Amino acid sequence: MKIVIVGGGTAGWMAALMISSRHPNHQIEVIESTKIGVIGVGESTTGLLSDLLNNNLWDFGCNHDEFITETGASLKYGIKFTGWTPNIDDYYIGPIDGSHTKLHTPDIFFAYGCANLPKKDLVKTSQTGNYIHKGFTNFDKTTNKFADLTHAMHVDAHLVGKYFQKVTLRKPNTSHIDAKVLDCTLNDRGHIENIILDDGRKIDGDFFIDCTGFARLLISKMPGNDWVSYQDNLPVNSGLPFLLDYKENELPQPHTHAWAQDAGWMWQIPLLDRIGNGYVFCDQFISADQAHQEVEKRLGRKIDPQSVIKFNTGRQKASWINNCLAIGLSSAFLEPLEATSIHSTIVQIKNFAFDYLRDDINSIKNEGTISIYNNRTRQMFDDFKDFLVMHYMGDRTDTEFWRYISSGATKTDYIDNLLETLKIRLPNVNDFPKYYGAAGWPLYSFVMEGLNLVNKNIARNELNFNAPNIGPIYEAVEENYLQTQQFWHETYSKFATWEEMITHFRILRKNYVNS
Repeated sequence: MKIVIVGGGTAGWMAALMISSRHPNHQIEVIESTKIGVIGVGESTTGLLSDLLNNNLWDFGCNHDEFITETGASLKYGIKFTGWTPNIDDYYIGPIDGSHTKLHTPDIFFAYGCANLPKKDLVKTSQTGNYIHKGFTNFDKTTNKFADLTHAMHVDAHLVGKYFQKVTLRKPNTSHIDAKVLDCTLNDRGHIENIILDDGRKIDGDFFIDCTGFARLLISKMPGNDWVSYQDNLPVNSGLPFLLDYKENELPQPHTHAWAQDAGWMWQIPLLDRIGNGYVFCDQFISADQAHQEVEKRLGRKIDPQSVIKFNTGRQKASWINNCLAIGLSSAFLEPLEATSIHSTIVQIKNFAFDYLRDDINSIKNEGTISIYNNRTRQMFDDFKDFLVMHYMGDRTDTEFWRYISSGATKTDYIDNLLETLKIRLPNVNDFPKYYGAAGWPLYSFVMEGLNLVNKNIARNELNFNAPNIGPIYEAVEENYLQTQQFWHETYSKFATWEEMITHFRILRKNYVNS
C-alpha cells in the first residue's frame, strides 16, 4: 500500500518515520517543498519525544544524544510559570513528571508538600523537580550517558524536521518529492485519488496524510470537514515570535518559562545556541504593535519579531475522513502552553500506526475503526483544552484581558467542577482522564497548587485516611518523604551538574556545526 504524506516538518517526518518503521511493507512518500520555510523559534516538548528518540516505542533508528548534538536541543525538567496570579512577580514550577506518588490515592508526597513546604519548594516532591531545585541532572558523566529519560526537551522545529528526515530516508520504503502541492483530486465517493503538484505531476496513492499545518490542504477538501473552535475557552489568537542570543557565559535554564503578560503570556525556550521566545496574545485586547512594545519594556531590550502569527484555537471535528488523516497542526491547535503540539502529534501517529493501520487499504477504511480513532482524538484535544483553561484560573484582574478571564467567561464545565471540588477536598488521580498521552493529575496538581487553589488544611487532612489519630500516619509519610529525598540526593549528586551537562553538549554541538 502506498501512503502519501503531504507536508514535512516535525509532523510529516515523524509520521513517515514511525509508520515506515512499524510497517516496512508499505511504501511511504513525503511531499515537502524546500521553498516553504519553517519558523524555528523554539518549541517545548514532553517526555514522549525522549521515548521516541530512545526507541522505547519501537526501533525507529534514532539516537537520543545525536539528536541533541545535531539540533541544539536542551533538556527540560519542568515549566516555570510567572505572573499567573494577582502577585505578578510570583512564580511556581510544574515538573514534567508529577510527584513521586502521583499514581497513589491520595498522592501523599504532593499532599505533604502542600501542607508543609513553601510553593517554590513543592518541586522537591518530584524527581525532575529535584533536578531543578538542586542543579543536578540525570546525565552520568562517567559514561557520558543518560541514566534514565526523565526529561523532555526544548527544540528548534526546523532542525527537528531535518533530523527526522535524515533518519527516515535511511528506510528502504521511504522517498521524498521536493515540490509544492497545489490541490488534490477526489473521486465520486469523496476519497483522494491523487495529489497535484506545481510542476504538473499527479501523485497517486492509497492513503493520504495531511501535515500541511494551518493550511490544511487535504483535510479541508474532504466531505464533512468541520472545524470545532475553542476560541470561547482559549481566546488567545496571535503570536509574536522572536529570538534572543545568550549573554556571555549564560546557561540555558532547565525549564521552559511561561511568563504571563497584560493580554496573554510569553514563552521563553532555552536551546543550546539561543533562546526562542514569543508573546501569545488576544488581539481583542492588544494590537501587535502594542504587544511588541510591551515585550521590549518587560525585557528591557529591543527585539526583532519574525512575523505575526494568527491562529484559531480548536480542532477538526474528524481528523480522519475516508482515506485522509490530518495530523499535527492540520488536525488541531490549542496554543503553545504546556507543549501540547508535538506531544499530541506523537500520540496521533502512534495510535494510528500501532492500533489502526493494516496491510491493505480496505482494512483501514472500516467505518468503525475510523469512528473510534476520531473519538480518541477528539477526547484528547478536548481534555487538553480543559487543562490549558485551568492555567488561567489564578484570579488575576489587573488588565482588561485578565478581568475578562476572571469573569468566568472562559471556564469549561470540567474546570468549574474541579474548582468546586477543591473547596472541600484534594482531587486525586481518579478524577482525571487516564489514557496514553493524557495530562491528568500529575500535571494538574502543580498548576492548581501554583495558582493558590489548594488549601493547606485540606491537603493535610488527605493524610488522615479518616483515622482517629493522624500522628503516626503523618509521621510515616514524613519519614518516607525524607528518605526519598536522601535517596535522590545520594543517587544523582554523583552525576553531572546542569552546567557540566550543558558544557558537554555545547562542545559536541560546536564540533558538529564546524565539521
